Amino acid sequence: MTIEKGPEFSRAVAIADLTGGEIRIDAEADERAALARRFGLVALDSLDAMVHLIAKEGGGVQLRGTLRADVTQSCVVTLQPVHSFIEASFARHYAQTEKTGTPEEEDIALDGEDPPEPLVNDIIDLGEAVSEQLALEINPFPRSKEATFNGYVSGSPDTGDEAAPSSPFAALTEFRKSKRDSE
Repeated sequence: MTIEKGPEFSRAVAIADLTGGEIRIDAEADERAALARRFGLVALDSLDAMVHLIAKEGGGVQLRGTLRADVTQSCVVTLQPVHSFIEASFARHYAQTEKTGTPEEEDIALDGEDPPEPLVNDIIDLGEAVSEQLALEINPFPRSKEATFNGYVSGSPDTGDEAAPSSPFAALTEFRKSKRDSE
């Protein structure tokens, strides 16, 4: 099986070369640095995956895999580094798609299976599949254990002796009272 490297983290495999075995892919230092920039990470210290490709009867390919990554992000509160380990399983289905001149609307059931990924030139990019799954697994709001929101309740500064309004309507009631008192 021939696996070609490409830009960023690409591992292209021709479906004609499928043998049905497991394929291990590891991101090298320059590829991890490029992915860290792409996903806004402080660092991506490791990224590896095991993928298994299965040719389906009637066409198409099923990809099943697991990825592992050591990720460093910035805390959304303190901007301190937040380290995490990601381990995830994923699956994708690839199939030939018919190209039409105009995009057509498709009925996609929200609780049904995802539509297949298109096979372009009968090649699957394993690295991009792993990269996309990593992007889904990254914590969108990383927070360090030391991050606190002292002095704030419901987004309002805590004055210490008075409780902040519990809803916008409570704040409106307070505003109307103060308006009446000033008249």
